[in-house]
Amino acid sequence: MGGPVNGPSLRPHDVAVVHVPFVERQGGRKRPVVVLSSAEANKATGVAIVAMITREDAPPWQGDLPVTRLEDAGLHKPCKIRMKLYTVEIADLAPIGHLHGDDRHVLSAGLRRLLAL
Repeated sequence: MGGPVNGPSLRPHDVAVVHVPFVERQGGRKRPVVVLSSAEANKATGVAIVAMITREDAPPWQGDLPVTRLEDAGLHKPCKIRMKLYTVEIADLAPIGHLHGDDRHVLSAGLRRLLAL
């Protein structure tokens, strides 16, 4: 997993889609995520730390954060950032947008609470 990446890397607050496999059956679906790790770390390691994005009406999860500027983020339906963090290969991410400043501030505050920063 991972390794240096040539070419442009994703930046913090970029929104991208990644293929997520189904657990119960074959196949999968593309899901949006928001990049949390720095461009330098992404490029050096070949992986990005991301938070999942889910639909607004999904059952609540501690720390859910609304996305208010959907168009900037490249999203088409009301949704929220879910504080489930994981790593994804940069090569598997397809950028679709970037969080608006208001949403970035909310995300930063949420991450500080989650990670005790």
